Amino acid sequence: MRYTATLLALAVACGRRAPSPPPPPAPPPLEREQRVVLPPRNSPGALTQAERDSLLREVAARRDAWRARGIGDYRIQVAVGCFCPWPSNPAILEVRRGVAVALWDTAGKSMGKPREPWSRYTVEGLFDAVEESAKGVDVLEVAYDREYGYPAIIRGDGRLGLPDNWFWVKASRLTP
Repeated sequence: MRYTATLLALAVACGRRAPSPPPPPAPPPLEREQRVVLPPRNSPGALTQAERDSLLREVAARRDAWRARGIGDYRIQVAVGCFCPWPSNPAILEVRRGVAVALWDTAGKSMGKPREPWSRYTVEGLFDAVEESAKGVDVLEVAYDREYGYPAIIRGDGRLGLPDNWFWVKASRLTP
């Protein structure tokens, strides 16, 4: 009986509690680089001339939109990979007036003066890489950042049929 009375008292007391807090807010949206998705290619072979022309029109329009923003000073995280001796770890490239001026690791430690492979990939350099690749490589896929419109992912294969001829560039976290 005593046990039942205690449980009943707890149940009554619990019923008088303040209302429960609202649920936590939804998590923030995914970061830009996680939202970029490469569109599927329709053909498995080398790029057709029509695909090359389409890539070139797209990169020209996106470059014009980027330039219209007037952003010359920014930091951008860049990672590069290929079957080559270059390191593929990401680094943060600091750009002033469109020119790479400093290089940092992702923890904020200086990596010295800008150098290859990262220094090539200012936003203008990313556009140049897409344009050059669209003119000459066999396979090219490009995805653009949704907020700023720069090439966020570039990947391709220089020559189909040749071993170890692939490459990729990932640019993210642009901060004006």
